Amino acid sequence: TAMEDALVLARTSSKVTLVHRRDSFRASHTMAERVLNNPKISVMWNTVVEKFEGTDGQGLSGVMVKTEGKTRTIPAVACFVAIGHDPVTDFLKNQVDMDTQGYLQTRPDGTTKTSAEGVFAAGDVADHMYRQAITSAGSGAKAALDAERYLSESG
Repeated sequence: TAMEDALVLARTSSKVTLVHRRDSFRASHTMAERVLNNPKISVMWNTVVEKFEGTDGQGLSGVMVKTEGKTRTIPAVACFVAIGHDPVTDFLKNQVDMDTQGYLQTRPDGTTKTSAEGVFAAGDVADHMYRQAITSAGSGAKAALDAERYLSESG
């Protein structure tokens, strides 16, 4: 969950900003209290990410967020995105097969291939059960290998 992810990141980061789109957490009371009581974690309530800012040469420099209609950029050198319960896959509707909840469907052969040629699904957009960083990292590595194989074979 995003709560667990924030706590893990706080172990190695000097500061963690948790951008949360609602005014309360869905997590257990215990997990929410751990996050709220961690001095390295600050929460931006009723806020959504609009875009990431930076350059290819310099990397991420900030994250544009919107809170109650007002947009601003917060400085950032790194970002971890946890989607929570709603995969952000609307932009792929009618292009890639997905289930009724919006998770991308991969082929039953164990690869990360989707119904669209050259499109691979990994992590939170394809994983109903775990939706965790370690699972996403593992499936991301699988998708990278599948994509490399696809590009090698298709020239």
